[in-house]
Amino acid sequence: MSLIKRLLSGNWRRLIGLAWFDLVWFAAVAGREAWLLATVVLVAVQIYISTAGRPFQLRLYAQLLLLGLVLEATAVASGVISFNEGWLPLWLVLLWAGFVAMLMNTLDWVAGRYWLAALIGILSGPLTYAIGIRLDAAELLQPEWQLWLLYALLWALYMVIFAKLMALNGSQHNAETSSSS
Repeated sequence: MSLIKRLLSGNWRRLIGLAWFDLVWFAAVAGREAWLLATVVLVAVQIYISTAGRPFQLRLYAQLLLLGLVLEATAVASGVISFNEGWLPLWLVLLWAGFVAMLMNTLDWVAGRYWLAALIGILSGPLTYAIGIRLDAAELLQPEWQLWLLYALLWALYMVIFAKLMALNGSQHNAETSSSS
């Protein structure tokens, strides 16, 4: 087994995917429009890392990406936050594209664990927006506690749906695998 295949399997796959997403996040949030090309390249690599040695689940990826963009649109429509480059700037869409690839790769073990998924969303989701505001990627339009509350709720819901979709997808994948045997 080659070194790359070994690194992109098991827990190494998860660790590398998570670390790589930190680069995606930084390029998208700190670099925004100025670093779009770098963000595109980093997202492409994130998708590669997520799919190396595994089938790419395009339908699930598209569902989670669309759901994430709906989450952002809901937050912007609430009037708590606005993004400096527009309603849903391209860098934010790219960030979600990378995030979903990372999520499917590193948190696949959350499938069916709804309380744990909600807790992860509550703890991690709002933090990234608070940091993004401090990097001038977005403007806070209401008191910060409203940002934390809104994104905690939205991210808890997103992560529960993610856990459900992953569980359903795993069940469908297992059924397809066993029926073809």
